[in-house]
Amino acid sequence: MTEIENEFHLYFSGRLKKFSCRLDLRQGTGFQQRVWRKLRLIPFGETRSYQWLAKSIHQPKACRAVGNANGKNPIPIIIPCHRVIQKNGSLGGFTGGIDLKRYLLDLEKKSYATIS
Repeated sequence: MTEIENEFHLYFSGRLKKFSCRLDLRQGTGFQQRVWRKLRLIPFGETRSYQWLAKSIHQPKACRAVGNANGKNPIPIIIPCHRVIQKNGSLGGFTGGIDLKRYLLDLEKKSYATIS
């Protein structure tokens, strides 16, 4: 099993909070790269809003663009775009589908309680 396969196994079994693999994000635009780097700072088991994400990259009116950058994320789960929700608490979108987003958030909530 490769290191990344092992990390995915640990993540999905609820025993890994953060992936350690090196990432090559050069395929994205400068804006996308800023969004993706900020996504990696959202703690395991927590969520942030699209608005928070836009403000955190100093583009407070770019909520829609932030959502589009999330949708272009080349390595979801490792770069946890599933942790971004609407400011009203609804899930918003997810390239993998809302059911998968809900599953990942529920997995992290359950795992957070046992890892912390």
